[in-house]
Amino acid sequence: MKVGIFGGRFDPPHFGHLLLCRDLVEGGFLDEVRFLVNYHPPHKKAYASYYHRVRMVEILLRDEEKLKVDTFEGDMGISPSYTYEVLKLYGEKHPKDEIFFVLGADQMVDIKTWKNYRELPSLAKFLVLARGNFQIPEDIMETFKPVIVRHRLVEISSSEIRERLFSGKSVKGLTSEGVIEYIHVHGLYSKPQSVEVFVDGSSLGNPGLMRAAFVVLVNGKKVYEEIEELGEGTNNEAEYYALFNALSWLKDNSIFGARVYMDSMLVVNQVKGSFKLRAENLRDLNAKCKQLLLETSSILEYIPRKSNLADAIMR
Repeated sequence: MKVGIFGGRFDPPHFGHLLLCRDLVEGGFLDEVRFLVNYHPPHKKAYASYYHRVRMVEILLRDEEKLKVDTFEGDMGISPSYTYEVLKLYGEKHPKDEIFFVLGADQMVDIKTWKNYRELPSLAKFLVLARGNFQIPEDIMETFKPVIVRHRLVEISSSEIRERLFSGKSVKGLTSEGVIEYIHVHGLYSKPQSVEVFVDGSSLGNPGLMRAAFVVLVNGKKVYEEIEELGEGTNNEAEYYALFNALSWLKDNSIFGARVYMDSMLVVNQVKGSFKLRAENLRDLNAKCKQLLLETSSILEYIPRKSNLADAIMR
């Protein structure tokens, strides 16, 4: 099967993405196109989290039989998501598919700046979407031998949609009604996002059966909550596991600058380094939580138990 891999931030996805890929299938160039949502774009920041971008693409493609969402980058945790790393792993996972990497002519012209670009032709075939006058250097054409497909002019961009939303203007007709509704429900692209994460863990019996929970608010609205039952352990262990789960979720969804709240002053101070951690079995989790705080640029703070939204869902 000839499979097109159409990678991007999709921040947000729009009708231009859909029409170009539908044309590739209906024109007989490809049997299927998979929208590969960038997990951690190496060069450009994503405004919406990975979780939101995946969901918006799912909504945009809900009625498309041969256009599909592919969460490969997120499932594999590829960070940063360089094309070389992605295609190498993707080919290993899908050895029976004939893979075509879909990109624009402007991207093809600049491909020498990409990581390990000389090795890319061995990982996939390249299908270039071109319109108007374009010139790809001869050495690149010789190295990649891309399939060139002339495409329709679709003057829609994700940046235009974001700018219109930032300004309070309508984006009707640029993307689907379902995507627009999702954006408004979750407060995306309307103003700088304030992300708050409430974390709690406990054990029944101390030690006993551990439970871990966290709640995520974006601009004051709850967008996600999770509660998990763990094995046997102490309250302190449960708090650490809850914090680790919450910070891992932030990293997986490319969310940075969150304020993370816990009602365990002990864990907060141990992670910050103002209290010495004596439990040997928690040192690895402590180190991982510190690293995740750095990677997500998040701030850990203590709050009273009555203010902890995660404590409420644990009850």
